[in-house]
Amino acid sequence: MAATPAQLHELLSYCMEFAKTMLNDAGDFYPFGAKLSLEGQVVAVGGHNGSERPLPQDIYQLLVGAIVSEARDGSISGAALAANVNVPEKFASPSRDAIRVHLEAPGFARYIYVPYEVAKSGLFKKKVSVTLHEPFAVEVNPGFFQKPAP
Repeated sequence: MAATPAQLHELLSYCMEFAKTMLNDAGDFYPFGAKLSLEGQVVAVGGHNGSERPLPQDIYQLLVGAIVSEARDGSISGAALAANVNVPEKFASPSRDAIRVHLEAPGFARYIYVPYEVAKSGLFKKKVSVTLHEPFAVEVNPGFFQKPAP
């Protein structure tokens, strides 16, 4: 079953909300994601490679491998993978910091950048507030749902 635009939006919303929560709580986050089951359910995806302090890139690649595997065997109809990145300079962004969500389903592949700013206040107990700016999309080549080679 093909993912609907509403289901893809649900994957994106999940990633944006969880990333904002992590930024508010910890000021950063490791890559994580969500997948869309064949029944249309959004399922959280996380990864751990056994290291106490893994590199975010390693966790990202671990999650990519798991998502690609599930896409190939047809057990998911969509996926989203979120990472904390710097927006490439070629894009006019209000902030260099961004949540980037790789949102993909068969026939659809985008990076959704959500620029953000973190403000800290308070003298003794620091309070963190995160402001998300308007997201923007960049079309990318499929990475999860690749067509098989002829």
